[in-house]
Amino acid sequence: MRDQDKIIIFDWGGVIESHKEGEYSINRAIINLIKHFNSEEDENTIVERYHAQSVEDITYHIYLENDKWFQKIKNEFNLKCTTKEFYDYYIKEFDKIEYYKEVVEYAHSLKDKCKIGILSNLGSLDKQRLDKQVDLKQFDYVWLSFELNCRKPREKIYEIVENDCKIKPRNILFIDDSKENIEAAQKRGWNTCLATGHELDKIKEKINDFFKKRYDEI
Repeated sequence: MRDQDKIIIFDWGGVIESHKEGEYSINRAIINLIKHFNSEEDENTIVERYHAQSVEDITYHIYLENDKWFQKIKNEFNLKCTTKEFYDYYIKEFDKIEYYKEVVEYAHSLKDKCKIGILSNLGSLDKQRLDKQVDLKQFDYVWLSFELNCRKPREKIYEIVENDCKIKPRNILFIDDSKENIEAAQKRGWNTCLATGHELDKIKEKINDFFKKRYDEI
């Protein structure tokens, strides 16, 4: 029987999509994207500089309606391309990023036991890739930073989650690969699991403990 008063929430990047060096991860996609339009760029500095330009705009920016973020990236890396050329190649390159199908399958399997959700920091252009990987309609709730105008680990985004799902903090389990994001959730009384997609056994063990804990309290 499905427990309507409990929810398990998954982060995307690092838990479902690869952030791991040695795999075709988001960092590799960023490097390839920039070097495609400026082959002279130093590969060792691209990722840090890209994120420095994106820390706010990539969260709130609606890509094809406003190109402020693109102009910052274009100026930083002296890119020779139009906005459309950049975004078209962005989609093509980022679609190659590896993700952990077994984590997705496991997340879907939990829907028979409780509610499930996604909570992720991402830009609007990334939503279509996320949907391809996880099939968003399978999730009871999807909280995306660019749609909420707020990002982890700001407290507001955790408040939004609680207000939307109407579930007590002690009945929320949040899985994320960022210590900062996990600590912010813990401050609100959430159960947490600090893990990557390579640690599915750890995730399963935490989820099993989460169910047992809840049942023991009934």
